[in-house]
Amino acid sequence: MRWSQLIGESHGYILRSFKRNLDVNDSLNPASLNEILKSLQRESGVLRGEDLSGHSFRVGAALDLLERGVSLERIMLRGGWKSDSSAMRYLRSWNNYESMIINDH
Repeated sequence: MRWSQLIGESHGYILRSFKRNLDVNDSLNPASLNEILKSLQRESGVLRGEDLSGHSFRVGAALDLLERGVSLERIMLRGGWKSDSSAMRYLRSWNNYESMIINDH
């Protein structure tokens, strides 16, 4: 059975919590998501210095959009940033990290 059929919707949050009786809630608590990601990371043996978190995906999505040439305004809308300075801080840190890697090789 497809997830969209199970939850009875074709849109909305992908990750959701559910009750003991298997009733599905509208969303998943961000703290729960972080715990799930950390657990999966430990179980997989993929340890990269920092634990994964929901925030990791938010920043990663912004970087993917940037690399595809999406405007800063649209990146801010998708990531929920209210100021361009916040969004730029994340994007700049990636640019600095990428420069370090290129210069090391």
